[in-house]
Amino acid sequence: MTEEEYDYMSDDFLNKCTEQTGSSKPGLIKTYDGKREHEKWKKRELVLEEQRLNKRIKKSLKEKEQENREEGMQKVLDSSNKGFAMLAKMGYTPGTSLGKDGTGRKDPVPIQIKEGRGGLGREEAVKQLLRKKQMIMEKRAKDLVSEFDPAAFRAKMREKHMLKRSEADLSKAQKSCRQLDLGKEFIEPMESWFWPKERRQRLLDEDAENEEDEEEEEEEVMFSIEEQLEMVVEYLRTEHTYCTFCGISFYNEQDMNHSCPGPGRDDHDNI
Repeated sequence: MTEEEYDYMSDDFLNKCTEQTGSSKPGLIKTYDGKREHEKWKKRELVLEEQRLNKRIKKSLKEKEQENREEGMQKVLDSSNKGFAMLAKMGYTPGTSLGKDGTGRKDPVPIQIKEGRGGLGREEAVKQLLRKKQMIMEKRAKDLVSEFDPAAFRAKMREKHMLKRSEADLSKAQKSCRQLDLGKEFIEPMESWFWPKERRQRLLDEDAENEEDEEEEEEEVMFSIEEQLEMVVEYLRTEHTYCTFCGISFYNEQDMNHSCPGPGRDDHDNI
């Protein structure tokens, strides 16, 4: 027992004595109950001390298995091993290699210790799955690189840009068409898609309990954005002598043909 443990037990003993006798001096315990409590305390302290000592030196089951495994693997095979005895009968001598020419193994095949609760083939299955995932990702990356066409990519991006520009031009032309048509007191567009899409609300009678917004069924447009834009622009030039890209109305067709560079956006961009 170390000095610290001795001091700890001495202090604990004095505290117990104080609790039992009301004094810090050990002295003699005169009452029967006091003696009995003192004996119980001594037994309990001995049990606790033994448990503390066992806890310090006691090794876990895993540590014992590891030590026994290492001890067994370091032990040289002798005649007590059945496999060694069979080899000895066939002429094997310790320290030599196996085989007719002496080119075989000198030491036994090393043991691979299995740890964990997985199946015997689970570790290999996990490795194969990881390798398969890596191969798939590498192949996918190679395919993307090999199939990438810079010219096609630029053409696709240009097409996307042109589509957005046509949509913006069509929206602008539709707004101008609606304004100019209403100026001539046209209550409906020539085509439903000549004007911007809007929700038309019909109010119910004042005695009705609810009000509902009824959206007209949109007519399916069978023309592309570029084709719609071309027809709306042509209508504006013919009906209103108005150029969407110039943004002005001309006095007449002759003035428009003389002052406007053309019906398309490219005609105006090239100026």
